[in-house]
Amino acid sequence: MNRLFNKKVIWITGASRGIGAEIARKLAKTEAILALSARTAQSFKSTKKELAQFKNVFIFPCDVSIHEEVYEVYNKISDNLGNVDILLNNAGVAAFKPFDELTVDDYNSMINTNLFGTFLATKTVLPSMIKRKKGIILNIISVAAKKTFKGSALYSASKAGVLAMSRSMREDLREKGIKVIDIFPGATETELWSEKSRSKYDWRMMKPDNLADIVVDVLQKSMNDNFMIEEVIVRPQLGDLS
Repeated sequence: MNRLFNKKVIWITGASRGIGAEIARKLAKTEAILALSARTAQSFKSTKKELAQFKNVFIFPCDVSIHEEVYEVYNKISDNLGNVDILLNNAGVAAFKPFDELTVDDYNSMINTNLFGTFLATKTVLPSMIKRKKGIILNIISVAAKKTFKGSALYSASKAGVLAMSRSMREDLREKGIKVIDIFPGATETELWSEKSRSKYDWRMMKPDNLADIVVDVLQKSMNDNFMIEEVIVRPQLGDLS
């Protein structure tokens, strides 16, 4: 695995916790060059000391819903680390509540982070990838993009938007040498869920480490130019939470 990721610049959004943090931990042990971003530098408080031991890890605070921040961070990555070879769109937020309790702030938060943020980060890396005729865009979406659940109207809408955008983008870019990969995790024990939900269902939820293993394996296999892994669904053994 080390050889396959040798000197590859990998940008992971939402990398300070949950699935993103676990992916970062695994890739930090390879020879990839990691650019990790999250909303604030404080977001990395719990992992900064651990990641500091790796000389190939660099932290860039970035709110993916803010156009100027995304472009500024992309330019810093390009200037200091090199062209982005792999983008992992992982940043995401959720508010699980009945539709009649949703607010405009909930809408803005989920649509701007989950959908617009994915669009922005992807748009920044594409010109360089297209020029080099090589690159990987990997989106961590959700099974909620394919299946609706009670209390997930806006979250599902934001993720379904990413799915539609990604499928169209894949067809636009495949002949340009760029791979677009979508991972659809089911219930995973991360802070996206409330403490109450995690306490109730942690025994049947997947762990971030499980998803990280799959993502790294998919990336490893995607180094082959002859095929593209397009969509991967991963659910808990006992199925979705009701």
